[in-house]
Amino acid sequence: MKIKDILAKIRQLAPEENQSVWDNSGVQVAGVEAESFRVAVCLEPTPQMVEQCLEWGASVVVTHHPLYMKPKPLSSEGMFLDVVRQVLSSGAWLYAAHTSLDTRPGGPAFWLGKALKLRDTRVLEVEHGRVPVEASFYGKDPITRETADVWANREGVHSVSQTASGEVRVVCDEDAWDGVAAAIEFSLGLRPTFYLRSLSAPSRPIGFGEVGVLPRRMGWEKFLKKLGEVTGRETFAVSGPEPEAVKTVAYCGGSGASLVARAAGAGADVFVTGDMKYHAAVEAGTCVIDAGHFSLEEEMMRLFAGELDGALDGVEVKFFKGSDPFRLCAAS
Repeated sequence: MKIKDILAKIRQLAPEENQSVWDNSGVQVAGVEAESFRVAVCLEPTPQMVEQCLEWGASVVVTHHPLYMKPKPLSSEGMFLDVVRQVLSSGAWLYAAHTSLDTRPGGPAFWLGKALKLRDTRVLEVEHGRVPVEASFYGKDPITRETADVWANREGVHSVSQTASGEVRVVCDEDAWDGVAAAIEFSLGLRPTFYLRSLSAPSRPIGFGEVGVLPRRMGWEKFLKKLGEVTGRETFAVSGPEPEAVKTVAYCGGSGASLVARAAGAGADVFVTGDMKYHAAVEAGTCVIDAGHFSLEEEMMRLFAGELDGALDGVEVKFFKGSDPFRLCAAS
């Protein structure tokens, strides 16, 4: 498969336009290979991990964390330069799906909410929203129900309708319009004259974390046990007041210490995240569970590898397991 087509699929699943302004999602190192039949997926672009991926024969390596956040000179000794040398000498491509993946609505970054079966969910911190557009046009003949269903089932389409006068109206996300227009043109065998207008409210909030309610209220100890089962952890660092029972849960994978106040304001009984900071813990107005940066995002990338595997025909996708950089050591 051509690498440009592989990158297009990655960008479809982790839209670069959704990334935060401070981020560096996208191509980290542009290779010279034009085709690839093996794509490796992992959390961290460390020399050890990249070496495993390249030895397996990957021509595209997809990581979550970027190789760099700000441009660095190629005289910067250390992990950065080691990885650049590895990738360039192999001819492979290195790509990072960072906040572009973190913020994709319903994407693998929201796996914890699905595992806990949260309901009535909403984004915890909204970065921006996708504004829907309404497109209208007049067709020579009425559209059939089958054709309308084909258009309506496209990603980003909200509704398809036709008036008695023959006017067809399609409401879809703005960023999905080009694909929808192409599908309409293909179905009709011609490109009609479209009339477009933006609607007033964002239809899809794009952002970090989620808050929702459990199917049923759980006692504190029972909730901790359930969280341990879905994350694979036996211990957690907990700060803030422990609730007697848990009903509303907020979470954010990776480093979410800055969202504690938002979680409290959303009425969360607990906030699950990684990389909880000391002063944020001291000032926490709600119970915070530090489940570890690694455990939350390692699972996200495993799920992302599964998505890529299903989207890339004729390409083998392999997830490479990482290891938590933190470990427990006894002083005795």
